[in-house]
Amino acid sequence: MLAWQATNAPVVQGRPRWDLERQVRLVAGSIVLAAVVGSVFVPGLKWVAAFIGAGLTFAALTNTCAMGMLLGKLPYNRGASCDLDTIVGQLRDGSRR
Repeated sequence: MLAWQATNAPVVQGRPRWDLERQVRLVAGSIVLAAVVGSVFVPGLKWVAAFIGAGLTFAALTNTCAMGMLLGKLPYNRGASCDLDTIVGQLRDGSRR
């Protein structure tokens, strides 16, 4: 693949996706922000923010991330499936799809 790209041959890459870590930061940060703002009206919501903070701390200490595993199962985060023989044939013929 690197040799193919080095010759400036065409490469179909598809839509870029956010890294899973970036998605976790977005979701966790959004939940914490919503919980803190919502706790002005519903004081118990501060515990949601605390729960997310505890989860992030646990994730860092254990090098695992439950939220990341859940986000990874979303269809958006699944890579495209491909058949190696079809891809090699397309490269050989210079055709797409």
